[in-house]
Amino acid sequence: MLNQTAIGKAAEVAFGRSRPRPGESATAGRTRPRTVDRTLELDGSTQVHYRLSGKESSPLAIVLGGISADRQIERWWPEVTGARGALSSNRFQRLAIDWPVPENDRRMGVDEFADSLTAVLDALGIARVAAFVGASFGAMVGLAFAARHPDRIGRLIAISGAHRSTPAATAGRVIQRRIIESLASLGNPARGIALARSLALTSYRPAGLLDKRFYSTDPEQTLACIEQYLEYNGTSFAERFDAERYLALSLALDRHCVDPGSVHCRTELIGVTSDHLVPISQLRELAGAIGIRARLHLVDSPYGHDAFLKSTGLLNPLLERLLAKPDGEHGHE
Repeated sequence: MLNQTAIGKAAEVAFGRSRPRPGESATAGRTRPRTVDRTLELDGSTQVHYRLSGKESSPLAIVLGGISADRQIERWWPEVTGARGALSSNRFQRLAIDWPVPENDRRMGVDEFADSLTAVLDALGIARVAAFVGASFGAMVGLAFAARHPDRIGRLIAISGAHRSTPAATAGRVIQRRIIESLASLGNPARGIALARSLALTSYRPAGLLDKRFYSTDPEQTLACIEQYLEYNGTSFAERFDAERYLALSLALDRHCVDPGSVHCRTELIGVTSDHLVPISQLRELAGAIGIRARLHLVDSPYGHDAFLKSTGLLNPLLERLLAKPDGEHGHE
């Protein structure tokens, strides 16, 4: 249980409800962007590191990305959350978290990640968020949040994420986990992470994009370039990601399952035509199961599952339009 005094104090500090500075009006602090970085203890083994940024007077949006994302949204999603982005601090107050992984052997599921967000909201004294914008794993958590806490969300925007993983996506992640576990048993978990991440990269981008980037009339040149690309990206990822975190989040993806009928808020699903991890056919199925409350928007990008990171020029105008509409507004495109 969270201490209520601590909750009140956290809310006071986070929202600038302390006394105004000398010569400053009581409302001045509400119109200045600010950043609050805190850690919330959920239980004896789990902490949630969260960041609240933006103006207190602006509507609040939860912003979450894939398994490699963290609370520093302007670092991994600068074009969308930066000064000119659809989720800039001048337009929204943004709440983001690092994915919590318990220190013991217990594995958290997507539902628990969603519940951890409500614990953060409670600590901040926030009853409801205007919008939840999630991409990839963040979209899955957003669907779980909407299903489990319908009174705490106005609108959900889920980018390249569905109510469950496809068998094909699960198969790829099973192999990734086996690679990590095998090399960890040999005392080299970092190498396992690097190889698993390299394999994952081949599913994030469509084959056509890899062909275009690496094809050469000389097969030796193609081989050398691909090996260098995969080695660099896999090793770089392993330097900042540990095996337990990778295994926990990967398994959470594959165990994720939300009943679409339990999602009652206005839901904007964004799919990418070249995404094979979360195919358009699956998002059409999800939109149909949610019903009139959901709409599907298609982004024609060559970057597959990575389009939310690489095709921000297409995504930003769409997000601006969707976020500009009041909660619950219906319409057709």
